[in-house]
Amino acid sequence: MRRLETIEPFAYGYLHSPRKNMEYRIANSIYCFAKNIQLSIDPKSFFVGTPWANQPLGVRFKSSCSMSFETTEIKKSLKNAKGRFLGTLFLQCAMFPRATETIDAAHCSLKTQLMRWNKNLWGVGGGHGNPDYKLLLDSGTDGLREKIEKFRALNSGKDDFYDALLLTLDAFDLICKRYKEKAEETLPSATGKDKETLKRIISALENIPQKSPRNFFEACQFFWLSFSFLDIDSPGLFDYTLGKYYEEDKTGLRYECLKKLWELFHTTRTWNLCVGGSNEKGEDMCNELTYDLLAVAREYKFNTPNITMRFHKNSPEEAWNAAIDTLATGIGMPAIYNDECVVPAMEKLGIPKKDAHLYCMNGCNQIDIYGKSHMGLEDGEFNVAKALEYLLFRGKCSYTKKKFGLDLGDPSRYKTFDELMTGFFKEIDYMIKRVADTSNKAQVIYAKYGPNPWRSTLTEGCVESGLDYKNKGPLYGHGQILTEGLPDTVDSLVAIKHYVFDEKKYDMKTLVKALMKNYEGYEKLYKDFSSYHKFGNDIDEVDEIYKEVTHHIYNYALTLETFRGGKFGIGCSTFQRAAEYGEHTGALPNGKKKEDTTFADSIGAVPGCDTHGPTALLNSVLKVDQTLAKSGNVLQMKFSKSQFNTKEGKEGFKALAKTYFRMGGQTLQINVVSREELLDAKVHPEKHQNLVVRVGGFSEYFVRLSPGLQDNIIKRTENGL
Repeated sequence: MRRLETIEPFAYGYLHSPRKNMEYRIANSIYCFAKNIQLSIDPKSFFVGTPWANQPLGVRFKSSCSMSFETTEIKKSLKNAKGRFLGTLFLQCAMFPRATETIDAAHCSLKTQLMRWNKNLWGVGGGHGNPDYKLLLDSGTDGLREKIEKFRALNSGKDDFYDALLLTLDAFDLICKRYKEKAEETLPSATGKDKETLKRIISALENIPQKSPRNFFEACQFFWLSFSFLDIDSPGLFDYTLGKYYEEDKTGLRYECLKKLWELFHTTRTWNLCVGGSNEKGEDMCNELTYDLLAVAREYKFNTPNITMRFHKNSPEEAWNAAIDTLATGIGMPAIYNDECVVPAMEKLGIPKKDAHLYCMNGCNQIDIYGKSHMGLEDGEFNVAKALEYLLFRGKCSYTKKKFGLDLGDPSRYKTFDELMTGFFKEIDYMIKRVADTSNKAQVIYAKYGPNPWRSTLTEGCVESGLDYKNKGPLYGHGQILTEGLPDTVDSLVAIKHYVFDEKKYDMKTLVKALMKNYEGYEKLYKDFSSYHKFGNDIDEVDEIYKEVTHHIYNYALTLETFRGGKFGIGCSTFQRAAEYGEHTGALPNGKKKEDTTFADSIGAVPGCDTHGPTALLNSVLKVDQTLAKSGNVLQMKFSKSQFNTKEGKEGFKALAKTYFRMGGQTLQINVVSREELLDAKVHPEKHQNLVVRVGGFSEYFVRLSPGLQDNIIKRTENGL
């Protein structure tokens, strides 16, 4: 039987660490991993990296630690090691206290959608992030070592922490050294282009990672090695990081390098890559890499990586045109963000302008400060429509019949709509508080048991303070809680106000009975409630309630503090869950029936309910102060392909987007599709394997989506200008 050191080096390094300090033990695990992991080189990939790709087991450090064991040999070795099965280590493990508060708070699963915490502690994760790859490339590992020693001298008593960072850098250097040796070993038998690629790799690895890259190939190789070393996640401000190397490159290989890197991003399902934007002086940050990257995206038409492009009042027309031409391909990218909204939103959190202008996206569309923050990604998530359900059913979930909310008494006792809203906000606050409390318990556990010396080295604040990335080290430690079902809830509240309290055509008891019976036997009531005014049509009566509910949710969350040292902010991104939320939310007063998958997939209207055109939808959404949103505040819109097939159509969309941003909108995510094509793809998926659609913060091949989510996307209003 092979030694544990070679078949599970990460676990071996943990067990045989010379120090018990958790940060050092993790670093020792990483070093053992770098020393023993089996490496391979495929010159056709152009770059080396991703050392675990050929392993039978899955060892991923990610933002915490995780191990999977897939062979009997590995399981036996682990079980025999020091008399215990190491599968109980790290995130899947008994080593993590199974706090009853966490389990109790999380028992309402994804199906019922009361609330959801990032991986519930039991998977790989703990939050996406954006390490400062620019710092790494510009300084090299030698420069980072100098920085570590500088701050070690200022923070006595933290030698274990700083030694862990140095050991992790040693591990990274070792991986690079081993790849160089592997390339040298492979070179004699290589021919043609493969031989030239190996020579470039060897030459690059004679310089990097200790020193800064000398050309774009070396910059890409350095970036890919560091990006894939332990954590294939979000590249952050990609053109900001690599732009100067691209523009100064004299080798003639830069575009080919970019294409090869794009292929690696796609095959590894890289998350969010951000380009464009402005600096603190308001100057545009687009460069040659920005435009060539969009050209590559248009050429390949991949659904990944996710592309975000930042715009501002001084964005050049060339940037707008490049983004719109890319959207016209139908890949749903780039998502476009407004610096004039996001930067003030970050400043209101106490982040200075110079850092607020370094915002980028992690995961699907959540906001991070590049190389300076741990903003949590999805610290929590809750379905706003459930708060109304709990109010009407005295704390019970209509799907599970279990009590998850507050019992505020018989809803018939409310004499005015204002009284009902007071009760509704109590349910909302209760849900948000439980999300925040449980998230903080999780954050404490991660800080204690899941230190991340790699991210600590590449995140400002950690080295300076001697504190880990998970343990309050980064400059900014705010949190992000996502909302779902807000428009569905608003439409329901508007109908209740009109028919129960204003016209008094129905009483609350009758409405509750109708909802319990899924409107069976209440056809007249159903017709009235389902056909009343809907959000997204620039109707003041509806939009005022939307504003009141949204502002309450956003402002209340900001009163709650994270363990990491920040505030909880709110955003909206349903990922692929909109249809599941709809399916597991009961009948609602807006006419939604039980298990109907039609559910709002963004801050915009319930699919198909915005019937007055795109301008009316934007006017409705803009009645909310979007600087209150501290995470991605997604607005999905769908346009016909004909809209983007002509110069006039593209100019019309550009004018619409610019107006939305000028009036305070935060983000737009656009689908350019044909309804007929979507319908045909449901019937004949084999004919539409490459049809890409924008979902809830990311793009995906339409035929891979669940039937409910496919229907949800089809029902979105198709706009024209």
